[in-house]
Amino acid sequence: MPRSITHLILSTARKSQVLLTEIMQPFGLTAAEQPFFMALLHREGLTQEQLTDRVGVDKSATARSVKSLEDKGFLTRVQDKDDRRCNRLYPTDTARQLYPQVRAALDGFNRYLVRDLNPREVSTVWTALARIESGLTRDRKGGGQDE
Repeated sequence: MPRSITHLILSTARKSQVLLTEIMQPFGLTAAEQPFFMALLHREGLTQEQLTDRVGVDKSATARSVKSLEDKGFLTRVQDKDDRRCNRLYPTDTARQLYPQVRAALDGFNRYLVRDLNPREVSTVWTALARIESGLTRDRKGGGQDE
């Protein structure tokens, strides 16, 4: 009996998460923190809510990762000058210095994941997964067809 696509996606995600944890360990990051680290280095000054939307996780996961990254010295919170109830998140100099190494490790990890695929297969997988993800995002925001 063939496995479901859900099973295959989840199995792939779990296995890649284990490997990503090993790859991020020398940088003092976890696999869970890595997307937040990268997002803040790509777009400094995000609010925690904006970071939640950008990474695509729930608010509690964002809060845990932000706290951990702050404790590790990778980000700082700065009170918004226009809205004192809001904090902006900025990478520290330590994070900025570490970024090229983390980026290189992630690029290598992505090459490793597709090492057995030819460029056309990589494109097909990318397109298919992006469409699946987009459909799930659309449906979660109330734009699905089953309403």
